[in-house]
Amino acid sequence: MGFSKIFSKVYKDIRSYLIGNEEFGFCELSLSSTAYPIDFTFALDREEEFFSPKDENGLPVRKYLSAGVQYNPTRMASYALAHYNRYLETNNEEHRRIFMKVADWFMGSRDGVWSYEFDWGELKAPWISAMAQGEGVSVLVRAWHLSGEERYIEQALRAIEPFSKEISDGGVVAYLEDGDPFLEEYPTSNPSHVLNGFLFAVIGLVDIERIAGQELPEGLGADGWIGVLERHIQKWDLGFWSAYDLTWIGRRMRNPATMSYHRLHISQLKYLVQLYNAQTIFEILEKWELYMYSLFNRLRALVLKINYRMRERAQR
Repeated sequence: MGFSKIFSKVYKDIRSYLIGNEEFGFCELSLSSTAYPIDFTFALDREEEFFSPKDENGLPVRKYLSAGVQYNPTRMASYALAHYNRYLETNNEEHRRIFMKVADWFMGSRDGVWSYEFDWGELKAPWISAMAQGEGVSVLVRAWHLSGEERYIEQALRAIEPFSKEISDGGVVAYLEDGDPFLEEYPTSNPSHVLNGFLFAVIGLVDIERIAGQELPEGLGADGWIGVLERHIQKWDLGFWSAYDLTWIGRRMRNPATMSYHRLHISQLKYLVQLYNAQTIFEILEKWELYMYSLFNRLRALVLKINYRMRERAQR
């Protein structure tokens, strides 16, 4: 990412804290159809910003300063799910065609694991992510809905296998302080417990359980992971904003979510609350929505985020 793009991203982040934004909203259509609950379609309206460049097959790639041009499974999934929801809204066959093309990219892995083929901090290539696996499952389940082809469900079942393995065994499971399991977006030896990555993984499990519940390995039912969320969701509550993860800087400073990720947390929780009777999660959801509409809280989160980034530089 060049300097101009970094500056543009910083400017956009600051502006969103000040006036809010509409990214990662909740898709109401998901409550009555197979639409994905997180609305990625805003990115299609700014495709050059979010899904460029593309390879010779029209699939989005990402250019990293440290690793060059790479396929990013989560970017691929958001591109697919954006087109899926747009297809449901418009019935335009072009969106269906693009969605199925990306779904077939997720079929390219024999074992259902989509690896990142570059080093990222402590993680050494190839590494996997609970977020990528969960979003990939959500894509495959919807490909089954459109095509009826069982191969997509078979691949989705392969894709959830890392959810039953600890990080040391090649999976994505770490543990919280009380011993509860957690699905890690970044499965390092010192995991940071990123909330949105965990929630993307849980939504993927919700999706596949609806279709192939009896075939899920023991312990991967969505109810158990909702229970983990109920017992621990308050850990990500800063009292005025949501935290991106559970890391601390010098045991004093937390990592607040950006405006976009705070809104994403709200949308993810809103979907799960609609499906499960989880009072603790509902109470946190209500608080986080109130935080989002408070200019004072947004400015407070902005100051904390700037301080955090001055001490902990983001990778690009």
